[in-house]
Amino acid sequence: MARGRRILIICRGNVGPHMSAPGIRASAQAQVLAEQVPGAEVTLAGQNGDASAPPDAPYRVVPWTSKNILRLVAEHDIIISSGLPPQIAPFFFQKRFVADLFSQYAMEWMEVGLQHYHGFGRRAWVERTRTWLAMQLTAADFVICNNERQRDSYLGTMFSLGIVSNRAYAADRTLRRLIDSAPHGVRREPPDWSGPRVLRGVHPGFREKDTILVWNGGIIQWYDPGTLLEALRRLGRDDIKLLFLGASYPGIGDLGKGPRFQNAKAIAAANGQLGRTVFFEEGWVSHEEAARYVLEADIGVCTYWDNLETRYAHRTRFLDLIWAERPFICTHGDILAEEVERRGWGIVVPQQDAEALARAIAKLADDKAFWERCRRNLAAARAELQWEVTQRPLIEFCRDGWDPISPKAERFPGLVQRIAAYLGRRAVYVWATKP
Repeated sequence: MARGRRILIICRGNVGPHMSAPGIRASAQAQVLAEQVPGAEVTLAGQNGDASAPPDAPYRVVPWTSKNILRLVAEHDIIISSGLPPQIAPFFFQKRFVADLFSQYAMEWMEVGLQHYHGFGRRAWVERTRTWLAMQLTAADFVICNNERQRDSYLGTMFSLGIVSNRAYAADRTLRRLIDSAPHGVRREPPDWSGPRVLRGVHPGFREKDTILVWNGGIIQWYDPGTLLEALRRLGRDDIKLLFLGASYPGIGDLGKGPRFQNAKAIAAANGQLGRTVFFEEGWVSHEEAARYVLEADIGVCTYWDNLETRYAHRTRFLDLIWAERPFICTHGDILAEEVERRGWGIVVPQQDAEALARAIAKLADDKAFWERCRRNLAAARAELQWEVTQRPLIEFCRDGWDPISPKAERFPGLVQRIAAYLGRRAVYVWATKP
């Protein structure tokens, strides 16, 4: 494939001012590919009809739907998505496909199933997601994920699907040209703590000298806000304020306002914390405005369960805390929690241990020397987490256009079978979960 490649990124989330992790990641990839791949023409397709880009973006943004997705794929050479649609099959041999599996979707969607489905509907959901994942891995000429733990789990799946053949292994005994880690990055612009206030003296309830904790993101089923609220209750301090930043995820409505969110508000109300020391942003602040909240906070915090979703997670909400040099507290279990401990970015606590969490909050609130040491450690990590660094495997694939080490001809029969299985399982799921 010659230079001047036409690259399409199909985002499975909203693109524009109000974005969650999928849109943030896809937008950053569009930026670095446009800059780092010589002559590339990059198109970012968002699922929202008002998808947009900054005025100076070196890439174009369009909305995508089931009606225009085939035309968009036909017009481009390399297609990147966290959810390659089954309609790509007619283009399988003519195009290069990249699956950006930045979550371990099998484990994440098991958790979704536990909350949202019951009985046969839950089984139909799991089977639909299992066949969807098999289709993604088979269709992709190259796979990227968020960390090495995810990569190992996906490699095991690819072996079981027959994607890693003797020929593929002989071509690259590291298999880095088949699947590699491309972690989520941090904001490009340097943090500016002198900008306009959004909390202290502006938001009711936040005083100038309060210690502000920010829960940077929504509350969905694998998070545990209850333990955090109990820790604050035990501390009993009115100079420590907690803000839950974000509830209704853009593009997926009120998913964030499910039982975990409602329970958190009920606990805060029962404790007498709601509107006094604990606050909730009911909507989803813009990506730009979220930076102001994080910069003004003193401490980041996120608590969750130590389960398989956590083991394979890459908590993208932590990246803004690293960028803003805000020490943070989190729960044991995920790969970034290990980095917090190893690199001194904050404090890691056991799951559901309110007493340990209360001590951690007090430590970061009161020990200014410790807080400053954590802040310096976070500042030292920012350069290695720039998007042009973390996305180097994707940049190299798009720039060099190497032939897939798992040959398309070997994968095509399996792809046809897995697309058919996915479409069938999806139909069963729709039938099983209809109102």
